[in-house]
Amino acid sequence: MSLRMKIAAAAVSALALGTVAVGASPASASPGGCVYNVDACLFYHSNYAGAFNGDGGNDTYGAAWYFEGCSNGNCDGQGQGVKNNTASVENLNSRTLRIFVNSYQQGPYQDIPGHTWTNLNSTLYNNNASQMFL
Repeated sequence: MSLRMKIAAAAVSALALGTVAVGASPASASPGGCVYNVDACLFYHSNYAGAFNGDGGNDTYGAAWYFEGCSNGNCDGQGQGVKNNTASVENLNSRTLRIFVNSYQQGPYQDIPGHTWTNLNSTLYNNNASQMFL
């Protein structure tokens, strides 16, 4: 097989793999994360609806954090930044998740026990900037 054909075959394979990942459900490996026992899955709307993004670290949401995946076909918020746009969270991790108002795990916060979901309280609803697992 020529080099040109090998490159073309690799590109087609990569495209096919990317298409499969985009269609995955929030609780599986997919754009934005949301991997069971690893991530916190952040949702654009209340009641874990709309676009989502998963994060398994202790992070400040910067420009690289944006809603990618679609929840049950609802893509509202897709492409929007996670910071100050999150309405609900599903904690897929066994550890307690703490969501903060300010960057670098500062200011008021809300704890979300492992393997539960909740809408963010009135202080954090669309006013979130960082998280950490306890």
